[in-house]
Amino acid sequence: MKSSFFKGFSLILSVVVFAFLPGAAVVEGDGLEGDIPLLSSDNVRLVGQYPGELLISASFASDQPYMYANTLSGITVYDISEPTRPVPVGHLPISYFENENANLAEREDGTKFLLVAIDLYGVTPTHDDPSLATDNEIAVVDVTDPTHPHVTSRVKTTTRTHTVTCVNPECTYAYTSGSKDDAGNPAFSIINLKDPAQPFEEKVYPSSVGATGHDWDIDASGVAWHTGLEGTVAYDISDPLNPKVLNATDERGLNGTDWNNFIHHNTLRPHAKEFKNRGKGELETDESTERTADQVRKGETLMVTEEDYLHPGTCEDEGSFQTWQVQRLDKKAGGTDPSRIEPGTGTIEPLDHWNSKILNTDVNTQAGFICSAHYFDYHQAGFVAIGFYQQGVRILDVRDPTEIKQVGYWFAGVQEAWGAHWVPERDENGRITGDMSNLVYVSDPTRGLDILEVDLPGASPDKTKGVSLPITTDMIQVTADGLSEAMQRKMSHHHDH
Repeated sequence: MKSSFFKGFSLILSVVVFAFLPGAAVVEGDGLEGDIPLLSSDNVRLVGQYPGELLISASFASDQPYMYANTLSGITVYDISEPTRPVPVGHLPISYFENENANLAEREDGTKFLLVAIDLYGVTPTHDDPSLATDNEIAVVDVTDPTHPHVTSRVKTTTRTHTVTCVNPECTYAYTSGSKDDAGNPAFSIINLKDPAQPFEEKVYPSSVGATGHDWDIDASGVAWHTGLEGTVAYDISDPLNPKVLNATDERGLNGTDWNNFIHHNTLRPHAKEFKNRGKGELETDESTERTADQVRKGETLMVTEEDYLHPGTCEDEGSFQTWQVQRLDKKAGGTDPSRIEPGTGTIEPLDHWNSKILNTDVNTQAGFICSAHYFDYHQAGFVAIGFYQQGVRILDVRDPTEIKQVGYWFAGVQEAWGAHWVPERDENGRITGDMSNLVYVSDPTRGLDILEVDLPGASPDKTKGVSLPITTDMIQVTADGLSEAMQRKMSHHHDH
C-alpha cells in the first residue's frame, strides 16, 4: 500500500507541475495571461502575485508583522510590514505533506513555534533525525528568530495528523485531527508540548466525529470545535486533558446527508464572546432551515466548510460553505460519558449553504476535478473570504446567516485556491488590533501567493445584491478526465471511510 501511494504521489507532482506551469506568470490587473481567463468582480483587484512559493496554508504573528507560510518546499517566514510586498526573511527546507492548516504557537516569553502536521510523508533534512516519516507524526519548528526557523523535535502519534491544533493560548497541549485508536475506535491524540523540544503523546481520547476527524478551531470564548466525517462537535477544553462535549450538529451533519456528502472540514464562530445560552422559553424549535436573520443572535452562527470533491468531472454535489445555528452550549443531556456524544444527536441546526454556480442558473459548476469549498476567514464587517479550489476565491456576505450572498470573486482559470486569509490590521508597534484589513492572501500550491484588495459592500444586507461569476465550463483548464485512481485518492486527502 505504501509503495503504491508514493508512486501515486510522484504522479501527482508531475501532473500538477505540468498542468499548472502557465499559472506561475506574474499577473497584474484584470485581463488575460495567455489562454488563462482572469476574472474578478468590480470590487476585487489583484495587487500582487508571488509565484515562487507554492502555499498550502499560512499563519500570522500577533506581535510582529510576520507571516509563516507553509509551502510545498517547507516553511518560509515573510516580513509583511508592507502587506502588498511581502519580503522573505527566513526559510526552512522540509519535504512533507501536507500541514493543511498551519498552526502557530506564541508564548509570553517570546517563544514561537509552528506545528507541522505530517499526514502522508515527511523528511526533516536539517534535523538530527532526517529519517522518513510516513504518517501520524508532528514536527515542531521553532520560529522565534524569524531569520532562522529550525526543527526542534518530532513526535509520533497514534492517530492521524492531517491537521494539528494548539488548544490553549500557550500551546502546552495540541490535538490531532484524529482517526482510530489501537482498538479501532474513533479517537484523537492529545500532545503535551510543555517542552517543545520534548513533546509526547499524553493521551488518546475518544472522538465524536467518526473514524476520520479533520480539523479543530478554538473560538474566542475558548470553545473547541472538531470537524470530521460525522459532522461538527463543540467541546469544553478548560481541562485540555479531559475535554467535555457541549453540543453537536444534528442528524443533518451525518456523513451521506445533503449537508455532509463527504466531510465537515473546518469551522469558525464569530462573536463567540457575545454568545449566551438560550433558556427553554427562548429556543427556536422549528427545525426548518427557513429561518430569518432576526431569529439568530450574536455568537449563534457557526460557519462550516463541507468539503466534497468525490464527483470528478461534474462537481454536481461539490462541497459548500454553510451556516448553522448554535442555540445552546452546555453539557449534553443524558449519558454517563461527558467525553462522548453519539454523532448526529446534537441540537445545532443548519441555516443556509452556498455553492458556486454557472452564471445566473441553479446549475452547480460542472468543470474541473476540485471545486469544493475549502479554508475561509472572517472579516469583522460580516464577510467571508474563501478558497474554492479551481473555482477561485469568493467573497461571501454572511451578515444575514440565513441568506448567504456572493458579493465578490477572483478566478484565474488555472488555480487551486486552498484558502483565503484576511490580512490582520496592526498598530504602530506591529501588533494586531483584532480587526482585518481589506487585503486577502490566497494560498495556492499551483500559483503561489495571490494578494487581493477587496472593497466590501456598505449597504445593509437586505439592500446588498449578490453577484454572479460569468464562468463557463471551458474556462477550467484542467479537468478530471484521465486522472488516475492514485490522483483521486490523493485529492480526497486520503480520507478513510
